Amino acid sequence: MGISIPFFLSMGLNNIIYEKNIIRKENLVIGCVFILITSPFINTVEVWISSFLLLFLFNFLLQSYQKDLPFSQFYNASIILGVTTFICPNLICLILLLIISGINYNNLNWRIIVIILLGGATPYLFYFVFLFMTDSPFIFPKILDFNQITFLVIEGAHLSKIVWLIILLLVVVFSFFELFTWLYKKSIRSRRTFMTIIWFFIISIIIAAYSNWEYFYFTKIPLAIIISNYFVYTKSRRIANILFSLLVISSFYYKYMIVFNV
Repeated sequence: MGISIPFFLSMGLNNIIYEKNIIRKENLVIGCVFILITSPFINTVEVWISSFLLLFLFNFLLQSYQKDLPFSQFYNASIILGVTTFICPNLICLILLLIISGINYNNLNWRIIVIILLGGATPYLFYFVFLFMTDSPFIFPKILDFNQITFLVIEGAHLSKIVWLIILLLVVVFSFFELFTWLYKKSIRSRRTFMTIIWFFIISIIIAAYSNWEYFYFTKIPLAIIISNYFVYTKSRRIANILFSLLVISSFYYKYMIVFNV
């Protein structure tokens, strides 16, 4: 399960991006990158289910592009977000992503905001009706479970983790530099979508920082797209190939150390 579920997640993300022509060169880079940057994580079924739901949410946001009245897209996305909050309460903050996406695609208005609120409330309405019909004790689900902000520390960490984090950080720096350097040359759809992806990453990393990094896995969805954009489009092929090779080696090394508890 620890291998198959990330594989299906990576293929789903790969298909979403290429079907929407966000990255036009068809290949399996996004899927490979997602597996590499998530391979060191040992996650629960709840995290995997939430990740699948976030893929559907992200897909609905992309479908709202160039729609004057994307009611169904935003309603479906907000319902999915509402369901996800039963599993990972702090993901409720991704409601900001829906609003930002509406602004980014120029289709946000007061009706869309109402639709987002109604969609997010729908799973809770069904939940309360279920409790009433089954005469179950009324337990209000958690909405937010934030802690004081913490920062990732590598003091005392195993060498494999330190190496992996350093290489990943290096790849991320190159990826963002590449994205911001060439963003203006992309199509209008790609530019707007990458702005949504960047905000997806920013909101996710803030949520993770205030959740003792228990939600760090969710940052890998937007991050995999940004890194893949670098590996696909960069002109500096030699540097990209070296970084990709280092990422592969460090990811397998870190995963090996985790699996065998070295």
